[in-house]
Amino acid sequence: MSKHVKLYIIRHGEALPAQALQGDAIRPLSQHGEQEVIMSGRWLAQYLGEQGAKQLDWLVVSPYIRARQTASLIERQVNVAEHDVNDGITPDGQAEQVCDWLLAELQQRGSKVEHVAIVSHMPFVSYLVAALDSAMEPILFPTAGIAEMLIEPEQWRGKFVRMAVVEPDQ
Repeated sequence: MSKHVKLYIIRHGEALPAQALQGDAIRPLSQHGEQEVIMSGRWLAQYLGEQGAKQLDWLVVSPYIRARQTASLIERQVNVAEHDVNDGITPDGQAEQVCDWLLAELQQRGSKVEHVAIVSHMPFVSYLVAALDSAMEPILFPTAGIAEMLIEPEQWRGKFVRMAVVEPDQ
């Protein structure tokens, strides 16, 4: 069993505004949002390389279109061993429940999983950080922002490390 897991909680890139009669779940990324995610993906690929990681061992994604597009853009730059869609990590997902599920999953998967990413939405991503690290208040996530966390599945806790924000070239 590995001692800790690096978790990257990623907010999707900027999305187009909601349109009348269209649901929130089908809002796509804007062009600016795509550029934000491309820059964040580059950063993540480089950062994983600096840590000697060849891939994300597990990528968990919201079913909403903008999150799936974000994951797809990241997967163009970062190798992903396993990709799952999780209906519980939508904007109104229950962070405490997902936290418990995630920690149990990480315990079960053991040392096979060292680098994990979750692609989701505000306010869920903010509450998930606070649920994993009891010392943290919910934080604001910029679009395409990546919260780096250090998770200790055996101790059933996590620690917020930093927020990475990469601005696209204008």
